[in-house]
Amino acid sequence: MNRKNENIGATGEYGRVVKYLGLLGGAQGVSLFISLLRNKIASNLLSTVGFGLVGLYNRTIQMFSDFTNLSLSYSAVRKLSDTYENATSVELARYVKVTRSIALLTGMVGMLLFMLFSPMVMRFISEGQEFSNLYLVCLSPVLLFMAVSGGEVAILRGVRRLNALAVYSLWTSLVALLVVVPMYYFFGVTGIMPSILFIAFLQMAGVLYHTVKLYAYKVAPFSLQLLREGVDMLKLGAGYIYTTILTSVSVWAIYSAISGIGGEAELSLFSAGYLLMSMFPSVLFAALDSEYYPRLAGSFGNVSVRNVMVNEQIEVHSLIQTPLILAIVAVLPLLIPLLYSSEFDGAVLMTQMAMFGLLFHVLTYPISFMPLSKGDVLVFILQETFANVANVSLVIMGYSYFGLKGVGVAFMTARFLDFVMAFSISYFRYGFRLSHCSVKYALWNLVFAMLMAMAVFFVSGILSWICAAVVILMSVGFSAYNLARHGDIFNKILKRLKLKK
Repeated sequence: MNRKNENIGATGEYGRVVKYLGLLGGAQGVSLFISLLRNKIASNLLSTVGFGLVGLYNRTIQMFSDFTNLSLSYSAVRKLSDTYENATSVELARYVKVTRSIALLTGMVGMLLFMLFSPMVMRFISEGQEFSNLYLVCLSPVLLFMAVSGGEVAILRGVRRLNALAVYSLWTSLVALLVVVPMYYFFGVTGIMPSILFIAFLQMAGVLYHTVKLYAYKVAPFSLQLLREGVDMLKLGAGYIYTTILTSVSVWAIYSAISGIGGEAELSLFSAGYLLMSMFPSVLFAALDSEYYPRLAGSFGNVSVRNVMVNEQIEVHSLIQTPLILAIVAVLPLLIPLLYSSEFDGAVLMTQMAMFGLLFHVLTYPISFMPLSKGDVLVFILQETFANVANVSLVIMGYSYFGLKGVGVAFMTARFLDFVMAFSISYFRYGFRLSHCSVKYALWNLVFAMLMAMAVFFVSGILSWICAAVVILMSVGFSAYNLARHGDIFNKILKRLKLKK
């Protein structure tokens, strides 16, 4: 069956965008909460050394995975989505087999490299703890489980099984929590290795439960003919590997610079704020990775449809996320001590300033998917290189002259420059144009952001909280009014609540 006319995408579907923003963002938010709870429990059940080992093992596993799995959960989505939209069921089943074969092959390669080189890496980063080497070798199957899971997640994204993705997101967090607590409680540090293995296996089993009902599990990882069909996936995966390495190096450079200039105390404050800066976008933009990117890839050849689709995402995310971002900025003075302790109050101002940069990211992120959707690997690499180099340069410069406050301003400035770069590429290379509504919403949200900045930075005491609350209510009112103009959203909600006949 040809799917060319099914779910082609952008026809003013605000309701669809809102639905999946709530579904996938909500699932990601719950998963994040469960992860924080798991870390809190683990830190209490394990010694400081044991908790450090968990992080060390996981970082080592993730590093090998990033180098070997070609980021299949993203790199395979473009072709899968295009095949789903424009090809027959037979061709789609064939490419599902290609995806699974490459996933299995990269998993086996990753597992082998992990067995060979992880002890060497571990001696370098953990001062040669004798029991570490055996643990890491035993953990090598985790690389295989993760690679297979990544391929299956790509299949769910490509064929738009978004409810299954939301369920899987919750499943991964719940499995980790339910496995970790008894393992650490009964076995302590010796339970770390089996818990990591068991979690990875159950997470793989969870996603396979959904995908094998759609397509029988068939693979041919050593078939050259089959692997040649995945050349585009391999090219895009290589671009992902480059950007992953670049991002890791950029974060390392920032951490090293702050540690060298300001010492361990300043580094701790930065780390606390940086975690929140990284955590919130993963929730706010979860729907774009799983719902929007596959649809954009499947419809990229139609310029008018593509432009409407991108603008829809910008408009809806601007209206929904701006009040959330402003609310986060307002409550950070309470949130940071709650999550950490009062000793981390010094990270509040930096984090607040950096969070304002997310208002630019709301505009940038939907646009930044264009090179990926087109398969322009070199453009994607250029875009990511500029973003990382600008980020590192500005943060180090800002910290050198103005301390942590300068870091916050630097992150905000970097987000703005990232938007300028992404928009310029999309404008000249792909013919993208911002809609009137996108520009209008962006300008109004900039006004709300300036008012919030005045409330939190220039007013103190109870008056500051009152002013911040007023700004948030203004932003909520503006967003609700403009969303209400697309009445189908609220009509559907009212029907669901049985408040409308």
